[in-house]
Formats: sequence, C-alpha cells, structure tokens
Amino acid sequence: MNRRTFLVAGGLSTLGVMAGSAVYRVRSVWWDQETAGDYQMLSRREAEIAEAMADAMFPGDNRGMPNGTEVAVVETFDDYLAAINPHTANLLRLLLHTIDEMAVVSGLSMTRFHRRPRQERIDILNAWDTSKIGVRREVFQGLKIIFAMGYCESPAVIRAAGIDYECGAWR
Repeated sequence: MNRRTFLVAGGLSTLGVMAGSAVYRVRSVWWDQETAGDYQMLSRREAEIAEAMADAMFPGDNRGMPNGTEVAVVETFDDYLAAINPHTANLLRLLLHTIDEMAVVSGLSMTRFHRRPRQERIDILNAWDTSKIGVRREVFQGLKIIFAMGYCESPAVIRAAGIDYECGAWR
C-alpha cells in the first residue's frame, strides 16, 4: 500500500467512524428519550438543557424582571411540545441536545452547555443567534421565539414590565 492509498483509507475510515458515532448519538441517545415524571415530553436531561437556556435567555435584572426559570418557561415549552406534531417535537428536542453538545467544542472546553456558567451560556446562544450559517441561525431563532412566548406570556413578567393587563382574570 502506498502513502496516498493509506491516507485516503485512513481519512475515509475516520469519516465513517464520525458518521457512525453521530448516527448512534442521535438514534440511541438523543431521539425519543423517556419523559421525566414532571413533564409531558421532556426528558430529565432535556429539561436541564431547557432550564439552562431559559436562564441564559432571560436572566432577570435588578429592576424586577424575573429569571426565565422562575416563570415556568420550561413547563410552557413542554406544553408546546405536547401540542404539536410528535415528529416536530422530537426535532426540537434534538435541537436542545445539539446545542448542549456543540458547546463542548465552543471555547475548547469539554463542558456541556447546561453545565456552563451563565455568561458562557449567553455567549454560546449569542453565537447561535448571530451565526453566519443561515440554517443554524434560523433554527435557533425559531426555538428562541418559542421560549420567548413562554416568558412574555407569564403574568409575573407582564406585571414586572409595568403593563396593566386587565383583559384577563388577574390584576
């Protein structure tokens, strides 16, 4: 075997192992996990990832805006997943895992997204939100809108924002 054949075979073998590993991760680890007892659709790991995302997207402030984890953003996201097409729900759950594991290569840290400090999580989500890869940016922005709906519809957030909402049952 000459050098060129060896390099081609080695490169193809590496690509094959990477593809097989990705397929294994998606089919056996991420896809269609068992739901956690508190949720209709989310597994325990997915709920942890969603909580970390809600905390990073909506960290709250010193003027009274609540943190995303305090106003049931994750529960609202779970309710949304339960109401939509199951295949689409699984794809959104898959996106949670993708963000979590892609963080391992971000900043050369071997720590997953949901275990990172808040500022690092904010930076990672900002990278997804402003990515030059259009598909990555648009898919994340769709997920961000779903999280934002859960946050902005919370009565605690509406009150903290100073909005006088009298159409509903609460005041």
